[in-house]
Amino acid sequence: MNKVLIALFILYSSATFSQTPEMSKEEFVNQVLDEVIDSGFSKYYLLDEAPPCSFKRYDYDEWVKYGLKKMITIDILNELAKNAYRDTANSHWVEEKLDGAVCVHKDQAENILNPLSQIKNDPSLSEKEKKKAIRKLDKEWKKRPAEEKVVFCFSKPEFTDDFQYAVMNISYRCDDKACGMGTTYLFMQTDNGWKVAGKMVSWSN
Repeated sequence: MNKVLIALFILYSSATFSQTPEMSKEEFVNQVLDEVIDSGFSKYYLLDEAPPCSFKRYDYDEWVKYGLKKMITIDILNELAKNAYRDTANSHWVEEKLDGAVCVHKDQAENILNPLSQIKNDPSLSEKEKKKAIRKLDKEWKKRPAEEKVVFCFSKPEFTDDFQYAVMNISYRCDDKACGMGTTYLFMQTDNGWKVAGKMVSWSN
């Protein structure tokens, strides 16, 4: 009888564990992409660095008042903050595992956000040639779709130990000076996959 109970316990534990498997950061991004990026984008530029999530300290009252779409208890937020605090290693995204992402280095991002800089700094062109080239490129730039003029930066996602909640910093730049926004997103598992449970803007220009 005891052996039967032990066997049933092992089977139950295995089944329960299999319901909350660990996933890679790329798998997670693919599952939440439509929640955080314009669904009209056929691709998106992403900085290849995946820095640690900044969700280490937070104001619970601020989140309750302004940031939460779903009620999340403070112990869950504490667990996310603890896991973010412990995970300090820098990482990189694997482009081949991301749906629609074009991973770029910082210098490539600068050229995307300010393509005129290359012309302005080209010593082979005269001032007259520069002005002409800049006018032409500026017209072409304005005609480009939005997805070609924005660069995103995602932190590594952090999860609760049961993989039912997650937190991630998501920011974007639309020029090399001021245009952009940074937001911390909270996610929760639902019957329909990962959904946004709250978000708080950390900076905006």
